Amino acid sequence: MNCDQTKILIYELNEVPRRLLELYIAKYPNSAFAVFKKEGLVLDTFTKDDGELHPWSTWPTVHRGVYNFDHNIRFINQDLSKSKRFKPIWEILVEKDINIGIFGSLQSYPPILGKNVSFYLPDTFSPDSNAKPEELSQFQSFNLAMVNKNKAISRGISTSQINLLYPLIKKRLVSINGLNSIFLQLIKEKLNSKYKARRALIQNVLGFDLFLKNLYKNKPTFCTYFTNHVAGMMHRYWRDLFPADFNLKEHEVDPFHSKSILKSMHLANNDLKKLIKFSKSNNYDLWVISSMGQESIDRGEYIPELYLGDFNSFLSALNLKDSSFELLPAMQPDYCIKCSSTEDLITLKNLLKDIKDLDGNHLLTERYPPKDNRLNISLTRSITVSLNKQLCFKDKKYSIKQFGLEIIKRDIGTGYHIPQGIFLALGKNNDRLINYQNHLIETTKICPTILDLFNIEIPTYMNSAL
Repeated sequence: MNCDQTKILIYELNEVPRRLLELYIAKYPNSAFAVFKKEGLVLDTFTKDDGELHPWSTWPTVHRGVYNFDHNIRFINQDLSKSKRFKPIWEILVEKDINIGIFGSLQSYPPILGKNVSFYLPDTFSPDSNAKPEELSQFQSFNLAMVNKNKAISRGISTSQINLLYPLIKKRLVSINGLNSIFLQLIKEKLNSKYKARRALIQNVLGFDLFLKNLYKNKPTFCTYFTNHVAGMMHRYWRDLFPADFNLKEHEVDPFHSKSILKSMHLANNDLKKLIKFSKSNNYDLWVISSMGQESIDRGEYIPELYLGDFNSFLSALNLKDSSFELLPAMQPDYCIKCSSTEDLITLKNLLKDIKDLDGNHLLTERYPPKDNRLNISLTRSITVSLNKQLCFKDKKYSIKQFGLEIIKRDIGTGYHIPQGIFLALGKNNDRLINYQNHLIETTKICPTILDLFNIEIPTYMNSAL
């Protein structure tokens, strides 16, 4: 196949499993999702990644064609320089003079800004707003501010965040649709506080409008769009959409929460309607992929969480220099701390061992071995701390506030990661995929298949193509 005839658009629908997809199609048989079943292909995938499954590890498996025990990408804002042997698909394509457009794909920082890059927006855990073109960098500044402020629970929108939003409106980087969605969301929150749980859905509305604008303007040969908005709703409200998994009776189900998952799927469905239209008009293969899925999980009694809200106070309590440590974006309850030197890293690790609850249990645990002086830690839940809001440091009692910590309460997680995901395909290359309808496809086969479609030699370390 001539690579000039191949164009691929991937909608990265994080963690959506076959079960939710089938439920949605059954409820909405005329949906865009149903089009894939009627006109395209609905395939099943699985990952063999080891350890606890996380999207920041399973997506690099999709993008690089090797599992995490090879690429060894384990946490957000890990230094990826030692994973360079296994390049992500977009780097390989750029080197082969194929135009790309990347929008939010996980572990995509730092951006590629040179030749053959139509647009490039790294993920929302990036340490800065660097992106291409400049309008995406401006959007990322607002995006990162909102994510950082609301990464654990939905909080108020500050004046500084509004100031970042204003130039986006002025330059029409936020569409009328997006603006209406913001105002409608804020009004709903005022009328019913439950709507705060749906605020994260706005990120997809704003992001997708800007992605679609760049897609039509540039029409890159290969492009990706990542969205986490359905995954977030599933984590929280799986039990309300699938009550039988928890032996719940009808009166125990919260209809608002069960509709929240469907609402998130409606947004994805609206995105796909527009992408199906674009793909058919411009001769693209449209793929919808999740790097893994979710199913029910029973976490038992909920214990309120510790949240690090003031990093400077945390460092001060440990008697550490602010200039030697930097808090990089990560996902609650994880925290990524960049240390200036190996000595600073060792000092920090030793001090963290002395932070305990009043029962002598460690409150901060090392999630993964440090990479290039970047330490990934997790805050442990403690009933004792949640009750008395105190901790012990070097055998002395302190209030958690002195360490920049606070207690937060979130919806108990009732959905969690599983190895199985989905792969929906619509386009002229479906003929080569049709024989896989009744087989589980390893996610490591997606990257080499893309390379093969572009007539690019598959590296020897990768799996074979589909």
